[in-house]
Amino acid sequence: MKRPRGKFTLGPCEFQAASMADLGFLLLVFFIVTTAFAIEQGIPLVLPGRGRVIAKLKPSDVLEIRAHADGSVDAAGVRVPPNAVRRLVESRLARDPDVVVVLATDSDASYGDMIHILDQLKLAHCRRISLRSSE
Repeated sequence: MKRPRGKFTLGPCEFQAASMADLGFLLLVFFIVTTAFAIEQGIPLVLPGRGRVIAKLKPSDVLEIRAHADGSVDAAGVRVPPNAVRRLVESRLARDPDVVVVLATDSDASYGDMIHILDQLKLAHCRRISLRSSE
């Protein structure tokens, strides 16, 4: 007995194989349309706009953090572990909420070290950050 083309018989029920391509195409279109692609945001920093006045600060209102090429970190002239930056900044912000943190990074330091320190500053809810490179 010859079976009709495109049909499979599984006992008493029939299975239409010809509609599988249509179903696969519809699923492909569905997944393409409903997929949400992640857009890289980069580092979320609010940069000063044009026409801003440069403020003169007292040295007591500035906390300088230096990231060195060997991965070490100095905060206010004292060597600290990179994970301790958050606690140090939080304690300083508790005493003086208007403190400006200056992150000076060596030109040979890795970007990962700088980003790690920026993450620590963000977790400490520091809003006044200045970035510069140190030679």
